[in-house]
Amino acid sequence: MKIINIIAPNIKSGGGKELLEYLLEYINDNYVDILVNVYVDTSVNVESTHARNVFVITSELSKVILFFKRFENVIYFGNLPPIRKSTNSLVYFHNTYLLMNLKKIFSNNSTFINKVMCLAKQFYIKFFVKNVDFIACQTDVVGKQFKAKYSHENIKILPFYRVCEKISMEKKFDYCYISLAHPHKNHKNLFDALNILEVNKINLSMAVTVESSKKELIQIIEDINKRGIIKIVNFGVVPKEKVCEVYSLSKCLIFPSLEESFGLPLIEAVDMGLDVISSDLDYVCQIINPYKPIDIKEKFHLVINRYKEFEGMGKKSLKIAKLNFEPTNIVKSFLENI
Repeated sequence: MKIINIIAPNIKSGGGKELLEYLLEYINDNYVDILVNVYVDTSVNVESTHARNVFVITSELSKVILFFKRFENVIYFGNLPPIRKSTNSLVYFHNTYLLMNLKKIFSNNSTFINKVMCLAKQFYIKFFVKNVDFIACQTDVVGKQFKAKYSHENIKILPFYRVCEKISMEKKFDYCYISLAHPHKNHKNLFDALNILEVNKINLSMAVTVESSKKELIQIIEDINKRGIIKIVNFGVVPKEKVCEVYSLSKCLIFPSLEESFGLPLIEAVDMGLDVISSDLDYVCQIINPYKPIDIKEKFHLVINRYKEFEGMGKKSLKIAKLNFEPTNIVKSFLENI
């Protein structure tokens, strides 16, 4: 039986966790002759099967030892390469924080410890990236940035994502923003834009998925709801099935994120037939300036007052949605060399 090792103890939540789960599910369903050894963090709930061995990494020391180990036929699924050379190997890179320059690292809203850790990881990647055969990225934009940042030539674009099952439901929300509330996801500016609309007595409803631990944002949501003009329903952290349901209940995705390696909700929303308002950055079509709440507010007005003119702007993202949505190429890259 052929063996693929997947090293993923750095994956804990969000899009990375969803992609990991999809990759494991896809291999299990489509490659019966492959045994997968997967190494995961305690926060990732993956079950062992007849063709999958799951090893849970419970400490930082265990993680360091794991990255010292020499593997063959291995995917490092958490942005970081191994300390020792592995054969038939790749790093699946999907963290744009690790592409930031020094000025940008220390000007963002994360904690000082997180800034230092980001810088340390960048030095680590630069030093050890030669220990894998190639880097796999989700978009050409990220691939070019990685090449420029780390002077690494062997980069492949291997995107994949899991589409939602389409469900016909009555629309309950005007907008949705499906994302954990990391600083770069720009929730604060989004809610500031809603406050501006509220002053103009604009009524609308929005679904969000903000973690309960984000106390400041939770309080802002409560304050907005108390005033009764704009309604925000926070579902918290939800599984994929619930995410798909929220899309089905919504008319339009608002996506003001400042940093993305792929922007999975953009693809999911377009595939589900939603319109899209998104950031004016390289990873999406040019629609809004995400740095200014007033600009986000202006696009809300565009939708509210001239919806027919705006309708379908999100379909420009279809060029992203046409990317390969199955992890076929990643698996094939190993089968060719096993």
